[in-house]
Amino acid sequence: MEGHIMSISVNSLVKHKTGEIVGRVISMLSNQEKPWAMVDWGNSGISMHALSDLIEVSQENRRL
Repeated sequence: MEGHIMSISVNSLVKHKTGEIVGRVISMLSNQEKPWAMVDWGNSGISMHALSDLIEVSQENRRL
């Protein structure tokens, strides 16, 4: 059911499902069985988000 979010890990490039800014996951946290990620949004700062609110981007480019 939540398999699509399991590929997100440290250094993944992600977007929030409501936004267009691409950020990089800098750490992961599991809180009461709900996974969270700390995301560095560059000039927009760093914030914590539930993994279910994030979408991984540019999967095809990650092996460069």
